[in-house]
Amino acid sequence: MDQRHIVLQDIYKGLLSGAPLNKGHHEVVAIICPFMTSEDMHEASSRSERDESCDLDNMSSLRCPAALVKRHSYNDRQKETACLQLSLIEMMSSHVHSPSRGVHDEDCMGILRVLLEEMDLVSQLISLFGDQDKLLSHLAVKCVSSLVLFQITITDTLNEVWQKMCCQAFGERPDSSAMNGCLWSLTAVVKGVFKGTFQRKTEILENLFTSFDPAFNALYATMFSLSPSGMNQEPSTYTKEGDNVTTNLVSFIDLLEVFVAARTKLRICFPVQRLLFQQAVLALRMVSSPVHYLVKKKLLALFKRCLLQKAGEDFFKGEGDSSLKHDGNLKSDMLALANSVLQSVHAGWLQDIPVSPKPSFFGGTEVLGNSNVEGGPDLVMLRAASLILIKSLEYKVQNSTTEEGVADLLSYLCLLKLFLKKHLKSASVSQHLLHPCAWVSVIFMEQDDDMIEAAKALLILHLHFRRLSGIISDGVDSTGSLTQLTHENGCNPHCMFFLFLSSVAFDHTVLLDFLISTETCFLEYFVKYLKLVREDWEHFCTACHYCDSVSSETGEQNAACGENACGSKTISQDDQACRQLVFPVAENVLESESPESQTKCNVKYSDGPLVDYGSSDESGSDLVEPVCLATGKQCSEGLQDDSFKIGNSVCQSGDKDQTLSKHCQVTGDQGILMHSSLRDNMLYDSLTASGGMFNKSIMCLMGLRKAVTRLQRRNLFPYNPTALLKLLIQIETKSGLTDDRL
Repeated sequence: MDQRHIVLQDIYKGLLSGAPLNKGHHEVVAIICPFMTSEDMHEASSRSERDESCDLDNMSSLRCPAALVKRHSYNDRQKETACLQLSLIEMMSSHVHSPSRGVHDEDCMGILRVLLEEMDLVSQLISLFGDQDKLLSHLAVKCVSSLVLFQITITDTLNEVWQKMCCQAFGERPDSSAMNGCLWSLTAVVKGVFKGTFQRKTEILENLFTSFDPAFNALYATMFSLSPSGMNQEPSTYTKEGDNVTTNLVSFIDLLEVFVAARTKLRICFPVQRLLFQQAVLALRMVSSPVHYLVKKKLLALFKRCLLQKAGEDFFKGEGDSSLKHDGNLKSDMLALANSVLQSVHAGWLQDIPVSPKPSFFGGTEVLGNSNVEGGPDLVMLRAASLILIKSLEYKVQNSTTEEGVADLLSYLCLLKLFLKKHLKSASVSQHLLHPCAWVSVIFMEQDDDMIEAAKALLILHLHFRRLSGIISDGVDSTGSLTQLTHENGCNPHCMFFLFLSSVAFDHTVLLDFLISTETCFLEYFVKYLKLVREDWEHFCTACHYCDSVSSETGEQNAACGENACGSKTISQDDQACRQLVFPVAENVLESESPESQTKCNVKYSDGPLVDYGSSDESGSDLVEPVCLATGKQCSEGLQDDSFKIGNSVCQSGDKDQTLSKHCQVTGDQGILMHSSLRDNMLYDSLTASGGMFNKSIMCLMGLRKAVTRLQRRNLFPYNPTALLKLLIQIETKSGLTDDRL
C-alpha cells in the first residue's frame, strides 16, 4: 500500500472520529485531489508550510492542468485511490451542508475553497462524466454536485462551468453517455437545495430553473419523442446506445419528479416545472414506444404521484409550508394533465400499457427454486394505471366547467374494467374477482395509501353521478339504473366498503389504525362515506342483502373445492378469509334467500385486537358506564333521560332502542334489539340475521365508535373526533342494532 493511500485512510478516519487533521489546507488538497502528481504534492506541501497563515484568497493558483486527466488509463490501485479521494471530497462537503456544526467545518470549508477557486476541480471532474468506468464516473458526478452545492452555500451563485456543461449535454442525442451524469447531477443539486437549510431557497431555485429553461424545453421534446435514436430495438436486444437511452430516460424521469416536488412542496412555479402538466401527451405516448419496461413503470409512477400530489415523498419527508404563496397555476395544470390522460384513454392508451405477467418483487420477478409458482401480474403497473385514470376523472368532475353525462364518465370505467380483465387472468387472482367491485381490494390491498385514494376518488365520482341523476336526499333513484350502472362498472361505494371490511375480518381496530395514521386520507374518505350511508340508507341495506344472498352460494362452492383439493372437510382460516374477500355477481340482486342459507356467510372476528387500545391504567373492565360522546361524561345506566346531546343539538328519544348502548366486548353471539317499526320487515329480519353483512358491518362501526370514545375521554385521540362520532351514532340509530347483552 503506497503512502498516499495510507494518508487518505488517516484523513478519512479523522473525519469520522472528529480528530484534528494536523495538516495545512494545501497539503490536504494535494493528497485528495485525484489529478495531482508526486511533484505537485511536494510543491503543495512546501507551500503549505510557507503560507499556512496566509489568507486563501491572496494565494497564487496551484491549478492542475487538464492534460493530467488521463481517462481510461488508471490501473486497479489508482482507481481505488481515486475513488477514495472523490469520496473524501464529498464527505467534506456533506460536513459543511450538515445542519449541526462539527469540529472540521472550518478546515473542510478552507479545503473545498482551494479545490474550487485554485484547483478548478469541477472542470477536471466533468471530463469524467460518461467515463467507461461506471463507479469512477458516478463518484465524479456526486463530487461535482457536492461542490456545486458548496459554492451555492458560500456565494449564492451557480458554478458556471457545471451549468455550461449541463446545457451542452442536454442538447446532445438521447444516447449520450455524458447526458446521464448531467441529469443525475442536476437532480442532486435541486434535491440538495430542496432539503437544505438555505436562507434564500426560493431565489436559488428560481435562478437554477431559469438558467436551464431553454435547454430543458428542447430536452423534454427530445427524450419523449416517438422515435429517438436507439429506440428501434426490442429491450432484449438493446445495444450499448440503447442502454444509454434507458439510463438517461430513468434519470430524466427522476429529474421531472424533483421539479414537480419543488412545485407542490415549496409552492414555486416556473416554466420547466409545468412542462409535464402542459405537454403530458408526449410522455403518455412513451407507453407504446419500444423503451424498456422499467422506463414505462417509472413514468406511470410519476404520473400517479403528480395526480396524488405526492411527488418527492421518497426523499422529502413532511408537508409543505402552508405559509408560502399559493401556486395559482396548479389547479389549471392538474386539469390539463387530467384531460390529457382522459383523451389518451379514449384513444386506446390503456390497452397499450404493457403489464408483466409476473409479480413485482424488490429483488426481481423470479421466485428462486420454484419457477412454477403462479403469482399473478405486476400489480404495481395495474395500480398506477388505475389510479391515473380514476384521479383524472375526479379532477374532471371537480374542476371542469362543463358537465359530462353519467354514461360518458362511466365509459372510462368500462375501459378500465376491460384493461384489468385483460391482465387479471391467473387463477390465483381471478378467483377473487367474481364481484365486479372487488378489483379495488384485489389490486390495492398491498398498498394501503393507494387503496384509500382509489376508494375516495370512486366515492367522489359516485356522489357526482347521484347529483347528475337528480337523486333526492333519501337515496332513491327514480330510474333505478344508477345503482346497477355503478355496480356493473365496479364503482359502487357500498360494495367496496363491505369488501374492504371483509378483507380485514371486520376488525374495528384496523379502522382505528387508519383513522389515527397520517399516511392515508382515510379520515376524509370515511367521513364522506358515512354521510353517503346516512343519506342513501336504502341502497346500503340493499347492498348488504345482495352480499348475503350471493355469498352462501359462493361459500358452498368454495367449500366443495376446498374438500376436493385438501381431502378434508375443514378449510384453513386463511383460506376462509381469502374466499370471503369477494362475492359472485347475482342474476337477481333482490332474490330472497332462506335465513339458513344467509347465515353461511361467516367471517369470524379475530381472537383479539391488533393493538390493545383499551390497555392503560384507566382501562379496567370493558364493561363500563355509557358515555356521552359529546362531553365524555358518564351517564346513568340505561340512559333514563329522554334526550342526549350530539354536538350542539339535542336528540329526543323515548325508546331505549334509540339511545347509546353500553360499552361491552363484541362477540359472535350479540343480542339484537330492533326498532319496533322494523320488526315486521322481512328484509330487515334477514339483514340482521347473525353472521350477516349488515350485522357485522354495523357491529364493526359500533366497536370503532367505542374505541374512539375511550381514547377521546383519555385525551389520547390525535384530533377532535366529535363530528365523526356524531355520524357513527346516526348510523347506529338508523340500524336499530345494539349489543345490550353479551
